[in-house]
Amino acid sequence: MANTYIKIKEKEIPVMIRNYRHTNCITMYFRGNVLNISKSKYLSNKKMLEFIQQKEEQIYEQYLKIMSKENDKMKHWYTGEKISYKGEDFCIQIEYVSKKRIKIILDEETKRFIIEIPEMLKDEDNKAIIDKYVKRFLCVKTKEYLEKRLPYWSQKMQVLYYEYKVRDARSKYGSCIPSKRALHFSNRLIMLPEDKIDAIIVHELSHMVFANHSSNFYNLVQQYIPNYFEIDKWLKKNVKRVMI
Repeated sequence: MANTYIKIKEKEIPVMIRNYRHTNCITMYFRGNVLNISKSKYLSNKKMLEFIQQKEEQIYEQYLKIMSKENDKMKHWYTGEKISYKGEDFCIQIEYVSKKRIKIILDEETKRFIIEIPEMLKDEDNKAIIDKYVKRFLCVKTKEYLEKRLPYWSQKMQVLYYEYKVRDARSKYGSCIPSKRALHFSNRLIMLPEDKIDAIIVHELSHMVFANHSSNFYNLVQQYIPNYFEIDKWLKKNVKRVMI
């Protein structure tokens, strides 16, 4: 998840800053809509901001292009669209009902993602409110999965955690705070195939042992997920599966 924002013209752009000991340059690239900046840990924030200011126009144009493409990938919530659940495509079906609240029904047998919408809202632009209900639904389903698999992997790896939280995030599937033994996961996890979810769980639990991405860290991950790097490539390639 981005740890700060920069404002360029009217846009607040999320930024992830990483500091490295053995580098003398600044590199910038977008991952999704987040501007990733890698720099020397000895470079001051003032110098970094000066560098960003020199590249403002370029950053702004890139951000607009990315947001335009991402908007095209977003769900518009009409019958026939697809949504991923545990790695499988479910067909979205909109139904207008006499009830007063939106309800989501998952039919795993027929692979239908049914969204019941009150008849009174039929002619309204409901994307924002449907987004909200779908994210809540995904949060519940992700928690249900984690409640089973987190204890399993924790016991198998002999790695203790104290708490976990599920948040609405799509730029990062998981994170952890080793000092507090706390884990954070995206509510989009349940949209991924189960082997990919397990790989993310193992990744974050491994950070309880190794806080960095050292060779020791990856050796630990691969001890439990031998094809981890293959899964990591798949996750980067299939980001669009979790677009809402």
